[in-house]
Amino acid sequence: MVSTRVIPNNSSALLSPPPLVIFKFPVGLDLPQGPPEGSLFASSFNFLMDIRVPVTIATLYATVVHVLNRSRGPGTHPARFARTTLFRYLVVAHNLFLCVYSAWTCVGMTASIARTIIETSRASSRGSSSFWRGLCALNGGIWDNGLSYYGFLFYLSKFYEVIDTAIILAKGKKSSVLQTYHHAGAMLSMWAGIRFASPPIWIFVVFNSLIHTLMYFYYTLSGLHIKVPKAVKRALTTAQICQFVIGGSLAVAHFFVYYFDPAQGEYTSCLSNPGQTFAVFFNVLYLAPLTYLFVGFWIESYLGRKIGSAGEKAPGAKQT
Repeated sequence: MVSTRVIPNNSSALLSPPPLVIFKFPVGLDLPQGPPEGSLFASSFNFLMDIRVPVTIATLYATVVHVLNRSRGPGTHPARFARTTLFRYLVVAHNLFLCVYSAWTCVGMTASIARTIIETSRASSRGSSSFWRGLCALNGGIWDNGLSYYGFLFYLSKFYEVIDTAIILAKGKKSSVLQTYHHAGAMLSMWAGIRFASPPIWIFVVFNSLIHTLMYFYYTLSGLHIKVPKAVKRALTTAQICQFVIGGSLAVAHFFVYYFDPAQGEYTSCLSNPGQTFAVFFNVLYLAPLTYLFVGFWIESYLGRKIGSAGEKAPGAKQT
């Protein structure tokens, strides 16, 4: 279902109220085209896009963390293995892997977006509209030219990232509300964006992979006992918060964007079906309390004012 609105062809207006049809509940929508055939995990796309997969894993993750948190008191000691040199090397390897992977995703996704926009601009005389057509169109847009691949792998990486929590628990510490909510919500948010091929999910992939590149580089240095100035830690946490505010605002802006579709000869809403709309709403609702928790963590960590249980003393509230 594609929502269109006729706008004079000589008009430069690309902002208009969203069509009401996209606000229905997303039921009966087909899966989008998955990653290129033969690429990593491409054959598992249909299975991994089943809503039961992220819901089950997120629920099990949150439940196990809650149970283990209750068993921990002030005198809880690190696990024996967590006190070994091998454990420290494994933690460094984990952080370095996520740093390199995040950088690969950020560079690859950014290059795909740039390439798509250039291609659509060359094929159209409507400069600003071709820019948005590259970002919004399912066929010939960034979904076909990289987002279905990088975005799907990024969704899978959210399951792997729970190892951050395992590291904290192995050290005898509790996983904060921020930590648990962050990981569980990210699984579901990325699922929604990829399952419904929602155009604004490119923001999550690009912004989050950039922040994670810097954050896991910091954790790698910390694991190697290389001292990092507190100003750098504070800047990383601030960047996290800016990512949520700016990214969420950009995602909502997609509601009002129309791009010119040459095939139909009229302007088309960037969000073309209820599933894409649902993904935006879900992500924004996830980001609101997450931003609050991060702001509380920032205040407690860098101003010394306790306003609640924020998390571990690290830039992303993940590891120490």
